[in-house]
Amino acid sequence: MLPRSEDALRSLLTSVFGALLAATGSAAAADDFSGFTDSGGEGLFGIFDEVRFGGSFSLPSNEPDGVLVNGQLLFTTFAPPFDNYWLNTILRPRPHFGATVATDNGTNQIFGGLTWTFPLYRSLFLEASFGGTWHDGPLESAGDGPDLGCEVLFRESLGLGVDLGPRWRVIAAADHSSHADLCDGGNSGLTHAGLYVGYRF
Repeated sequence: MLPRSEDALRSLLTSVFGALLAATGSAAAADDFSGFTDSGGEGLFGIFDEVRFGGSFSLPSNEPDGVLVNGQLLFTTFAPPFDNYWLNTILRPRPHFGATVATDNGTNQIFGGLTWTFPLYRSLFLEASFGGTWHDGPLESAGDGPDLGCEVLFRESLGLGVDLGPRWRVIAAADHSSHADLCDGGNSGLTHAGLYVGYRF
């Protein structure tokens, strides 16, 4: 049975995903971005764009991680804005750096990479990221945990979010880390689903 805190997080995440999907289903026009803000401001010192905190749980839920505590810092994009929607989203990712800390006997991670944001409808957006991660989990499983193969893995994520105003936002996201069979040994990977609150400077 799941710990009570992890079970509550799972229920909250399911509710948020359902609400966000219902809101996107009510969109009348996919190109209405009137509520979407490309930036909350000039950024802190012109470098830091957003800070995020949240919690997640491992999938499958029998991994010995408990509730995971997540923190992430996103930097301002390094490219100027474009008038074209696809150029503006694909060619202007934000670098990110973050950490995932297990509250139980689980696997901790430090990660970094690039994050792409795709406006959907009004204040709703889709987010994807790709990069790498270092972890302290087992490379070879003793039969009661992940079998990760090597210490440095690829990491990708996908999320659905909503801007609550020019500064605050909420994101429901899932991430996966593995080595794509580029290392010897197992490749069970790490997969998490969670809920995050972001503040844009």
